Amino acid sequence: MKKLFLSVSLFTGATMALTGCGGMGTVETIDDRPVIHFDASSIISSARDHQTKMLMLSSMPTDIVAISGAVKELQGMKADTDKYLAELERLQHEDPSADEFKDLVVEYLEAENTYINQTIEELYGGGTNSPSRFSMETLYSRASAKVSDFRYEPK
Repeated sequence: MKKLFLSVSLFTGATMALTGCGGMGTVETIDDRPVIHFDASSIISSARDHQTKMLMLSSMPTDIVAISGAVKELQGMKADTDKYLAELERLQHEDPSADEFKDLVVEYLEAENTYINQTIEELYGGGTNSPSRFSMETLYSRASAKVSDFRYEPK
């Protein structure tokens, strides 16, 4: 009888220890990253697409590029950027780091718009030198590196 009682006690004790002392609760993962109210990954992905298109455009001699088609493509990119800028302008965040990140994304989008405007002017002016993409790409890299530091929750 003692052996049976001892076996049942050991089995019950081991089972309770493995199940967390009888608790049947679930474990909830807490994501403590600051919340942003804009889809930064979509904006950054669109920015990467824009940069790829602009790089392809700038690598072609202007006599080969159909200027009106190139300008139309650039104006489409500018329209996307303007849409994102309008969305970001009205957003406020509780966390200062989220607002700083938003400001970085806005700064990138403004740099992209400046680059697009300069490229359009250059195409119409017939010049062969494209504006520098350095500051735009630097801002892109900084924004892209920080996307995973934030959690997106639509407002």
